Amino acid sequence: MNQGGITALAMNRGEKGWFSGTAILAVVLLLLLLGSCGDDCDDVASIPKATVTVTTTPSPAGSQVGKSVESALKRVEQTGLSVVVHDASDGDQNPGRDWTVCFEKATLSKVDFAAVPDGAPCPQKDGQRIPWPRMPNVKGATYAEAVEKLGGAVGEVAIEAAYEDEVAHDTNNEVGGYANWKVCFQSVKAGAPLEYAPDVTLHAVEDSEACPSSKGLYKDPTNDPDYVDPDYVDPDDGWSEDDDGSDGSSSSEEDYYPGEKGGCPPGGCYNPCPPGGCR
Repeated sequence: MNQGGITALAMNRGEKGWFSGTAILAVVLLLLLLGSCGDDCDDVASIPKATVTVTTTPSPAGSQVGKSVESALKRVEQTGLSVVVHDASDGDQNPGRDWTVCFEKATLSKVDFAAVPDGAPCPQKDGQRIPWPRMPNVKGATYAEAVEKLGGAVGEVAIEAAYEDEVAHDTNNEVGGYANWKVCFQSVKAGAPLEYAPDVTLHAVEDSEACPSSKGLYKDPTNDPDYVDPDYVDPDDGWSEDDDGSDGSSSSEEDYYPGEKGGCPPGGCYNPCPPGGCR
């Protein structure tokens, strides 16, 4: 090893020794400081820390969209903010506590809720009409297809026979005995708004039958209580031999007095022949 390398190694060893000595000295001084407080150490540890109190203004109630008006009002009351509620649709009804919140506007002092009746869909914007689903045309479809198509837009989907002398009854069933029956009439007109999911009744016939031309008809006309046989003749109708407009007597004067030449006039006389005789 050359002289320059030895000198550098010696310097490195000297630096390491200096740092090690400094570290040991620092530890010793720390121990001396800790031991010097004596009985005052407990007093120092018992000094209370400073407490910082932060006061803030009431925070907004948080989003209440989708909740009932009653729930939203209770939440706002906890914040100290004032609140107003209005009809979210194009109507002008006074919202009830069971209405649903669709929109909200909040300031530092007030919250304004826009709501719709319970069960109604929210409009796209505040003040627009309620977008009720529309009744589809299910005539010609099977009962099962109609139930699936109507889905949750309506309440109960019942089936009844289209003919008065047939019987069918089922509700919301896509696989029952009437699943393949063909729909002839629907109780809600196609295109009508389905407000609050109304119940719908479908009048149908078996898949192999033809629909009646209108409701209230009988598949067998003779089952109709008002049916009249076209070949039937009412005995009270028409003319009878005894129906001559009289009760066996005549009120005409000719029945009581003879003609100019005597005798009873046509039709007979009630009384014996008057003077002059009867021919």
